[in-house]
Amino acid sequence: MNFNRDEMSEKKWFIFLQKYWLYIVVIIAVIIVALSSVKIYREEILEIDPAVKTEPQSTLSFASAYLDTLNPIVSKSEDTYYISKLIYNSLFDYTDSLNVEGDLAESYTVNTEKAYIDITLKQGILWHNGDSFNSGDVSFTVNAIKSYGSGGLYYEKASRIRNVDIKDDSNLRIYFNNADDCSLDSLVFPILPKKEYKSAAALIKETDDFIPIGTGMYKYSSYDALKELKLDANESFFGTKAQNSINIKILPEKSMASNMMEIDAVTCYTDIGSDRKSLVEDKNFVMYDMISNDVDFIVFNTDNPLLASKKVRKGICYAIDEKSILSEGYMDDGILTDTIYYPGFLGVADSKDTYAFNREKASEVLAGEGYEDRDLNGKLEDKDGNEVSVNLLVNNNNANRIAAARIMEKNLEQSGFDVSVKSVDWEEYNSLIEEKDFDILLTGYEVEASYDLRSFFDGTNPWAYENTELLEKVNELDRLHTAEEYTSIYSEVKKTLVDEAQYYPLCYKKMGLIGVETFEAGKLPMFNNIYKNCSTWSWKKKITEEKNNKNS
Repeated sequence: MNFNRDEMSEKKWFIFLQKYWLYIVVIIAVIIVALSSVKIYREEILEIDPAVKTEPQSTLSFASAYLDTLNPIVSKSEDTYYISKLIYNSLFDYTDSLNVEGDLAESYTVNTEKAYIDITLKQGILWHNGDSFNSGDVSFTVNAIKSYGSGGLYYEKASRIRNVDIKDDSNLRIYFNNADDCSLDSLVFPILPKKEYKSAAALIKETDDFIPIGTGMYKYSSYDALKELKLDANESFFGTKAQNSINIKILPEKSMASNMMEIDAVTCYTDIGSDRKSLVEDKNFVMYDMISNDVDFIVFNTDNPLLASKKVRKGICYAIDEKSILSEGYMDDGILTDTIYYPGFLGVADSKDTYAFNREKASEVLAGEGYEDRDLNGKLEDKDGNEVSVNLLVNNNNANRIAAARIMEKNLEQSGFDVSVKSVDWEEYNSLIEEKDFDILLTGYEVEASYDLRSFFDGTNPWAYENTELLEKVNELDRLHTAEEYTSIYSEVKKTLVDEAQYYPLCYKKMGLIGVETFEAGKLPMFNNIYKNCSTWSWKKKITEEKNNKNS
């Protein structure tokens, strides 16, 4: 028997269509509807205009207020300070955990007791003018900073240096004045080229017409003091080379940055304002969260016999619902940490639950010190039957702290304390702190990157707290050590800080890196270096295609 395969195939296909034609039509209709829905969703819900295309840009634009000078030695401008980090390098620089690492320094050894450091510089580093970087540039810069005096931004650091002993072009020894007041932080300042200036005095005099020459990732291109500063990528940079260029837009007010972003005149900026989230939403910007150096915390008045007990302080810490304070008091615009030091300081991780909210644990600890609810009326009494009361002091011009105080008031009352909140104006607030007229103080602090917190333990703080054991340990963080030693030292400091429970951190506040809608940041900057990692940032400009309207 002979089979006609083509005829059979056609017959089978016809039978299949007859049987399943309705299903096929439905499937095709669903696909068409789905594709149409995607188009509608993109155009109407996501507001993606099919006529708008994006084009990658090779230049980032930042905002700056008026710059007094581009000379970093004599400038007092915050913007010049940050811009200089793009152009210059330091012997050492800060890591993301605020430890220090070599920048121009290749390696180093320290003598802690004799207060000196031996440094070997990196080889083959060139200034933007093509000259070679060497030890003489370091000595020249230190002398220039010290010569200009206390008006300069880097004088406090350089003034700790006694002298720089040059061994050869790549090796030098730096002596400090005081073994108890020097650290690698003292060597974080921009290094300038000696050959470019006749003397330190000549460098100091150059202000209006100063052209910066550094070793940094970006180099000077042009400058109009009323318009903009242009920086190009340094093709001779000794590290990973930037692929983008930078324009610094000079604005009458730096607060105009967000308005300038709406016309693509500025690409991004950092913002610490509490209203930044609503601004980003309203203007369709993007924002990356960063951790600021602004910490809110509570202080216990140890002149009060009740709070002189370390265990009572710990019991109160357990009674505080720190997560509710963060979410309701600070609207989740912060992060929890174990101490008043920066989160993850020097690479030491935070558990964030050292005194995690635990009312039962609080009652247990307080009972161990003789404070418990003896008559079951919901109130704590001491051994003599007296009810236990505390007052909280807060400034009334800070909404976050007031909200935190109210949550703490509720927490402590639920643990049996009789609580009163003193919410007063700034002048009275400071007066009461000075008089130590409080039990628990809610306050805050903006900490410099060096994190020299010795004043928190030496009695010179506004609340006159002194702890010689802690101070002795904290002092080591401001002596010459290696980066690894600093980590080890802080680990011990942290243990003691947590155990003492004198300072209880509420949160470290967040800040934001805000960019145009198409902005992307590969790596984030730091509060102390707002352009750090900007070589990993990018954005795309929206291009609207013109439609050709033809008459038919």
